[in-house]
Amino acid sequence: MLTERAISKQPNRIDAAFETRDFYLACFLRCLGYELVNLRDEGRRKVFVFRDRATRRADVMAFYGDATTVRPLAFAATIKDMKGLLHNG
Repeated sequence: MLTERAISKQPNRIDAAFETRDFYLACFLRCLGYELVNLRDEGRRKVFVFRDRATRRADVMAFYGDATTVRPLAFAATIKDMKGLLHNG
């Protein structure tokens, strides 16, 4: 099952979006400053929808390839915030 997808093939467009079901990837993208534009239901799961960026593919590959870093306390705080969104949104 796919966990991510780009809504538009042109990430530089103002309305281009990127979706993921991967909670920790979503937290990582938030730490990088990606704008969360929607959190939608998909059955019992949630889909995180972000405004896309031209660098998104490289950012996602760096995350999955363990080739990047974020500030640990910022990541922990983002996890707490995102869990709050899941349970209260």
